[in-house]
Amino acid sequence: MKSHPDAARRLAAEVVTQLPVPARLGMLRFERLNEASWPLLFLDAACQQQLGLAAHELCDLLEAPFASLMEPLARQALHEDIQQQLLQHQHYVVQYRLHTPNGPLTLMELGEAFKQRERQLLAGYLLVVDSHPDQAPNHLRMAEELYQRSREELRQQQQRARAQQELIVRLARHHYGHDPLREAAELISKSASELYQVARVGIWHFKDSRLEPVAVYMQASGRHEPSASIDLAAYPNYLQALHSGRALDAHDALHDKRTRELGADYLQPMGINALLDASIRVDGQVIGVLCLEHSGSARIWQADEIAFAGELADHYAQVLSNQQIRRATRALHLFQRAVEQSASAFILLDRDGLVEYVNPSFTAITLYSAEEVQGRRVSDIPALENLSDILFDARTGLAEQNSWQGEFKNRRKNLEPYWGHLSLSKVHDDAGQLTHYIGIYEDITASKQAQQHIERLAFRDNLTGLGNRYAFIRALEQHFAAPDGRPVSLLLVDIDNFKRINDSLGHQTGDKLLSALARRLRNSLQERPLLARFASNEFAILLDGKGADEAQRIAQQVLQTLDKPLFVDNQLINVTGSIGLACAPEHGQDPQTLMKHTGLALHKAKANGKNQYQLFTAALNAEAEYKLFVESNLRRALSQDELEVFYQPKLCLKSGQLLGLEALLRWRHPGKGMISPDSFIGVAEETGLIIPIGKWVLRQACRMTQQLKTQGLGALQMAINLSPKQFSDPDLVGAIAAILAEERCDPALLELELTESLLLEASGDTRQQLARLKGLGLSLAMDDFGTGYSSLSYLKKFPIDVIKIDRSFIQDIPQDQDDMEITAAVIAMAHKLKLKVVAEGIESTAQLAFLRRQHCDIGQGYLFDRPIAGSELVTRLKRYLRRS
Repeated sequence: MKSHPDAARRLAAEVVTQLPVPARLGMLRFERLNEASWPLLFLDAACQQQLGLAAHELCDLLEAPFASLMEPLARQALHEDIQQQLLQHQHYVVQYRLHTPNGPLTLMELGEAFKQRERQLLAGYLLVVDSHPDQAPNHLRMAEELYQRSREELRQQQQRARAQQELIVRLARHHYGHDPLREAAELISKSASELYQVARVGIWHFKDSRLEPVAVYMQASGRHEPSASIDLAAYPNYLQALHSGRALDAHDALHDKRTRELGADYLQPMGINALLDASIRVDGQVIGVLCLEHSGSARIWQADEIAFAGELADHYAQVLSNQQIRRATRALHLFQRAVEQSASAFILLDRDGLVEYVNPSFTAITLYSAEEVQGRRVSDIPALENLSDILFDARTGLAEQNSWQGEFKNRRKNLEPYWGHLSLSKVHDDAGQLTHYIGIYEDITASKQAQQHIERLAFRDNLTGLGNRYAFIRALEQHFAAPDGRPVSLLLVDIDNFKRINDSLGHQTGDKLLSALARRLRNSLQERPLLARFASNEFAILLDGKGADEAQRIAQQVLQTLDKPLFVDNQLINVTGSIGLACAPEHGQDPQTLMKHTGLALHKAKANGKNQYQLFTAALNAEAEYKLFVESNLRRALSQDELEVFYQPKLCLKSGQLLGLEALLRWRHPGKGMISPDSFIGVAEETGLIIPIGKWVLRQACRMTQQLKTQGLGALQMAINLSPKQFSDPDLVGAIAAILAEERCDPALLELELTESLLLEASGDTRQQLARLKGLGLSLAMDDFGTGYSSLSYLKKFPIDVIKIDRSFIQDIPQDQDDMEITAAVIAMAHKLKLKVVAEGIESTAQLAFLRRQHCDIGQGYLFDRPIAGSELVTRLKRYLRRS
């Protein structure tokens, strides 16, 4: 290794070191730190051809790869020689051996010292020379010939330096508004495009492996334009280069191994041939990139340009850091104000349970000031003594989990008890070690008291003072939740005909009656079983530990208790009850099943005549399932034409002439065949289906009346049964009138048969409906007279035209003398009242003869004809004697 400090070489160095010389002359421009490790900041890209290594491989500040190609002892001597030359001259010249992949090479290094941003740098040229020293002057003469051209390039470098300094000052003085990141990105990208004279400059943020644009400036349009995000997962070399280096300077981006994978998807479509990308780092992490993209002519990035791109990236990183700090500071101040002003109490404890901080709400809740509790252990503060158990008791779960929530009860400083809802969390340091506990709680005393009051209201019946339905169900569920094998029996007690009592005596008297019944039941039941008001006029009794035998004994006792008269509002009132009874586990192994079966038993007790109890049996379940089958199929039957109307003739018993017909509903089920009305009319009434079915039957009967008249069978009166449920339809009268009008049927030919139960429970609305029906010109008949609570008052109150004697009085004539006397009396009474009498169920000539002797007006029954299908009616009726 030799140095050449002579004057001729120093003069040559002054020429050579001004600015870059074309690589074709074998001169390589460099910049490096003035250190013995020879750390290169920049090296001409042509070095790869001459030295066998790419510039980016030799420019690594950490590994100093260039120095590794030199002889270590000679390198230190050369460094000291350079320092001595620079003490005496502005330039230096040294020569040394470099061991490259192309073999050992002799390099002449000519340079000068300069200072940039407080760093001592060297810049100049490397000349590859052979082993003959006399060839070196040839290279120097070539450099002299380029001197004049280098002057212009020097001026450009100085101009760039001034522009870079001005931009840095402008960026430093700029005051950003409400969106500093976007403003900084737009200002930097626009300024860099103007300074570097490149086609596009953008600032992008990393989001996983994607680059999301913040601001992208286009030189051609002179404005920022939107850009799509870029997925870098497909470009691993480029992604690695961004993260591993300070800047990525690709002079030939399409062939540079770091960027060429971008060619087809990005570089070529955009027309980019050179890239200068500087990574944006915050706390050592690459969070984004400043991208300078050059198109058109070839572009060699100069060392000062590469360095300044890093400066711009650092400036944006500083704006980003400042923004994060401002946000964190604002968030911290906001959190402090929120904690101080929060209605919830905050308490911060160290890991040993010593209080470090409490907020004002803590004082408001506990009445302890911050000074009284800070530095004290929570177990020593009466208002927080339960908190110590939560912190350090392994059973709370906080020992193994990071948080705990729950309610606790403590006393304030004045010893007044209070309830709190606490959320307690652990706080760990960066190493994962527990340092503190943070507790947030609020005073829920008022809501706790309100909840207790609401529970009393929610589970207590205000009228009787008993538990209500919800309380009873909860108790029943608690029994099943603790399977101890003990039996349990459930009684549902329904007060019979309570609606009639309410309607006749008033709701106030009805409420007093219920209260009196509740007291009587509570006092009569031994061993105090659970008694609740389950519904309006229904009580429930839970017999814990009682089987079916004991439960039936108690049910009979309850019936006897209810049967005793009660004196309410100066009136003596007699009531009875119906009871449904089911026992667990034989009648149900869960609350829902047991209650369902008890309800079925109660329904059966009421259907059997009331004032009795019914124990659940499997047959009741089958009956309920059959009713469900009927209901679901009956809805379909109406729309699928499965319903039919049959007609039974009604004859004048004196002359034998055909006077009319009774319309009778039948159901022809596709799977079960003909279903009796007794099997589905009750279900239709319960579900309300009787209303549309009744209208359908009425329309069919009116059509048949008109058809018979058209066929020459005369004006025959048609009788139709009306269910009490149909009177719940407010449009009943209007619907009947509309059907009569639509079918052009004479109202005088329509007779409506009413049940005694309807008249028995008739309200004011029902009386009005009957009057309006009578006003249409229809006839009204009382059906099944004598089977219920028949009363002469009905015949006075309601506009009845006909009485129908039930078949139960006819079927045993002439064997049963009582039936004969009752029938004769009814006929005589009706005639005195100017009412016609119809006897149904006539099956023998003896019955017919008796009815004729009593002058009964009309009869129907199997003796004359069975109910006839509509399709056969015209033919069958032609054999009857008819009025002319």
